Amino acid sequence: MEPLLMAGFQCNELNDVLSRLHFKLYYINSHDKLNIPTNCALCLIDLRKNDIINKIQYLVRALDPSVHIIVLINKPQLEDPKVSTFIAQFAWDFCTSPIDPERLAKCLGHGMGLAKLKQQCHAPRVDDPRQDPGQPVIQSAVMQQLFRQIERVAPTDIPVLIRGESGTGKELVATKLHQQSNRKNGPFITVNCGAMAVGLVQSELFGHEKGAFTGATSSRKGKIALADGGTLFLDEIGDLPAELQVNLLRFLQEGLYDCVGGGTSKSADVRILAATHVDLENAIDNGRFRLDLYYRLNGITIETPRLRDRRDDIIGLANRFIGVYSNEYGLATKPLSQSASHALLNHPWPGNVRELINRVRRAVVLSDTQQISAQNLELGGIDKKRHIALSLKTLKDSAEKQALQQAILIADGQVELAASYLDISRATFYRLIDKHGLQLI
Repeated sequence: MEPLLMAGFQCNELNDVLSRLHFKLYYINSHDKLNIPTNCALCLIDLRKNDIINKIQYLVRALDPSVHIIVLINKPQLEDPKVSTFIAQFAWDFCTSPIDPERLAKCLGHGMGLAKLKQQCHAPRVDDPRQDPGQPVIQSAVMQQLFRQIERVAPTDIPVLIRGESGTGKELVATKLHQQSNRKNGPFITVNCGAMAVGLVQSELFGHEKGAFTGATSSRKGKIALADGGTLFLDEIGDLPAELQVNLLRFLQEGLYDCVGGGTSKSADVRILAATHVDLENAIDNGRFRLDLYYRLNGITIETPRLRDRRDDIIGLANRFIGVYSNEYGLATKPLSQSASHALLNHPWPGNVRELINRVRRAVVLSDTQQISAQNLELGGIDKKRHIALSLKTLKDSAEKQALQQAILIADGQVELAASYLDISRATFYRLIDKHGLQLI
């Protein structure tokens, strides 16, 4: 039976028709958007008896773009601007009452076929050794949710703050945002704010004029000017020196900047993406990062998941990198042994995908058997220290979540009061709420 999402008014007669057409129905509403089955190609929305346009819009925006939406309406509803706009914006097709089962069956069949073709064309292949190691494997639910978010955010010019541990692919997310944006034909310029030489950071970012300082024998464009018409990715933004945070803030507010030694302000049309693995809220509390700059950069936050939180992807990623590096070094592609797969799935991955890449690359070169073993991956023994650390992290997260829940309950959902009970800032409070998936009362 084919899965079919159902939203809106529930009609027993319609259910009977759909059952005869061999569809397995999943009823969803605006509160179920995170529980949508990932293998659904169609969503049938019945608007005939309920005025739920606003709620339904909230739901359909969470659907994968490849899901085809079919709307059921009463013919007079076509005169309703809200309904007609909804159909024009989201629907692949619509049917009017009285519902003709034969017409509905053809509509669903065509929609199902086309949606599946689209999914097949866009689905990443995990077994192609020629693929770039940076190409994502997205079997896990958290990665599918991440890429749905990227698809919705990319076409806008809203600044995006990408957060996550080191090695989780923050630059990959930034690259995808640029590639799927309206600026994809413009430049994509990356600045590592933590790797620029002290004293040259302002010149690197804003450029300099000839003679601006000793050694400046010619004028030079900065990264902002080079990114004009495209995207500027500020990696490790938490390491940006305090004096430059003011200049960057001015550029974000006014679109103007001053190059070193220049007499007049210059402008550039740039979309800003920023990434960090540090706790910016803590840096703000300690005076190392400007709160106003944080709000300018944090138009939308995207969290890159840790590898241990996307274990469904680990074997696919490992096989991908085995193929890539076997091809690169001219070696035979070897499968993972059962012990290697078990070790990969049970390792805590403190270094995330970057650690996985390094382990697989070494294993490809050093393996002298028919299969890649756990020993080749240097995962042959149990690292007790890492398991203890992982247990402590679990305990800490559990205590943190419990403290948040108690504070929310005592404060009756009042953010400032709950944050004061925990002796943390509002920004930190909201971040922890998102981290643990909690909701205010």
